[in-house]
Amino acid sequence: MILVGQGDVGKTCLAKRLIYDTFQKEDSTEGIDILPWNINAPTKEQENIKLNVWDFGGQEIYHSTHQFFLTKRSLYLLVWNARKSKDYEHIDYWLHTIEAFGGDSPVILVLSKCNEREDDLNMKDLRDKFPNIADLYKVDSEDGTGIDHLKQIIRDKSWALPHMQTAWVSSWLKVRERLEEEIDKRKWIGYKEFKGICNSEELDKKQTDIVDDYLHDLGVIIHFRDHVVLKNMVILKPEWATDAVYKILDTDNIREREGMLLHSDLDEIWDTEIYPADTHSMLLKLMERFGLSYELPDKASHLVAELLPSTPPEFEWDDNDNLHFFYRYSFLPPGILPRFIVGANQDLEPIENGKRLQWREGAVLKIGDTRALVKLKRLEKLIEISIHGSQKREVMAVVRNHFDHINSSIKKVQISQRIPCNCSQGCPERYDYQQLLAAERADRETVDCRISWKKIPLSKLLDGYERKKDRMKEKDEKGVYIDNRPIFNVEGGKATAISRSESTSIADVDIKIDVKVELPAMQDDFSELKEALVAANPQYAGELEKIEDSLDEIDVHDDKSKFNKPMSKMRRLLNKIADENSDIHKAVKGVKKGVEIAQKVGKTYNKFAQWLALPQVPDLFLG
Repeated sequence: MILVGQGDVGKTCLAKRLIYDTFQKEDSTEGIDILPWNINAPTKEQENIKLNVWDFGGQEIYHSTHQFFLTKRSLYLLVWNARKSKDYEHIDYWLHTIEAFGGDSPVILVLSKCNEREDDLNMKDLRDKFPNIADLYKVDSEDGTGIDHLKQIIRDKSWALPHMQTAWVSSWLKVRERLEEEIDKRKWIGYKEFKGICNSEELDKKQTDIVDDYLHDLGVIIHFRDHVVLKNMVILKPEWATDAVYKILDTDNIREREGMLLHSDLDEIWDTEIYPADTHSMLLKLMERFGLSYELPDKASHLVAELLPSTPPEFEWDDNDNLHFFYRYSFLPPGILPRFIVGANQDLEPIENGKRLQWREGAVLKIGDTRALVKLKRLEKLIEISIHGSQKREVMAVVRNHFDHINSSIKKVQISQRIPCNCSQGCPERYDYQQLLAAERADRETVDCRISWKKIPLSKLLDGYERKKDRMKEKDEKGVYIDNRPIFNVEGGKATAISRSESTSIADVDIKIDVKVELPAMQDDFSELKEALVAANPQYAGELEKIEDSLDEIDVHDDKSKFNKPMSKMRRLLNKIADENSDIHKAVKGVKKGVEIAQKVGKTYNKFAQWLALPQVPDLFLG
């Protein structure tokens, strides 16, 4: 169960009243507090419900980090204070944030300090916009008003969560109990030891991985089995890790140094009794995994992107002959630009004193002689990309790959891609990029500018972003679509594009920019598909776990030959899914968003298939 809301609205007081039936005025939560809570299940026949209550600090500096713990397997309490009328402005923000990262998870709205003010929300309008809202409850943590009623609805909604009634065999429970017994002695164990505990309870590899995933999703442990370094650390007390991250965000010296975290300062920031020196490198990797920081070339410091200055440094930009692209969001989730900066850090333009051209809401990249200016326009909910130089098209693709990967992790937010009209210099008309591509596929040749009412050739608009032969998908005699989009090669600081057909015949082609985006995307999408299918029918766990393990064994820097085996396994599975008479085809169609996720996995596989000269799979569930 996750408590969210602005700072100082009473979340911690509410949590203490619910769990301990006590009231004590608390200071604002720094980061996240995690409290265990055992409550009776709704029916007498059932055992207790064991909840992990995550109390999220409401200060804005924490918001971009909170998103990594907002999961789809949770019940949310959105708390606001009846004293603060201005707090209503934040309700929409938090509901959007929950929806973007928590999916369709149920949300209970809780009005705290209800005895001091009686204000009502327009619940009909809110429910129309956010159908996952369960209801509104008014409580006062100080005297206990409304607490019993709220407890009952928490019981009911918790019990209805998809995973709550999953049958846990005794050996799984024993693993959890043994891990919890270790918490007082140590905060983490190695993955090898974790597997040893599971093996001693007679769990095979498939069951071990399922238990691992469940415990991670339930907030009992933190474990990133898909990460080449972090997979070796199973964090038994999530608070231990989250506190370490938030201590970094709360350190004034790092902000004063414009986000630079010196490794030599870690002994002062992190209490060495709680965070021994041998855990520092792993915790820094955890921050990198969250997209919060990246290691600087000196190997003695990290840059924490969230603590960059909000004002950009002075720099020159040539506005002539720029290529522009825009992402417009219906809701702007926190942390998009810091995640982009961390992901694109190797291409950030260097400036004096070893610094790079970056600030909290923008950055400049430099690849060869081409520069990319990326700016967040918060009030417009817009990200603006401007490219100047001889390799505009190629560098634009690099920037868009980063944002497309970030955007793929954001749910239920409308994100439109727009490009400017070029009928005249400075024309304010903007076109939806995907609609232009659809018009071209429908054999339209022009589009109207609604400012000048000139007819603009589609090729004139689109060729600056992708060549026509790379935009279009060719269909062979079997009805299989071939992805002809270019692979981007950055070598010696110069960005170039080569066709996929060329790439299969050129030895040692460096395509890390493409692979470092597509491989994590495939791993994430397949993990989501596997989880949904196994939850629906555990019989699929064995086959899917083998494929997931095979995917996890490859790295973006691996030799091309290492991709063949996992991609061949993926192809065989996708062909089964494409067979309308197969059980797994029916299972995918029966799982919520199963078709959408399977399509994403199939499309990504076809990109690798072109590169590896493997057979492609048909577009799934189409026609």
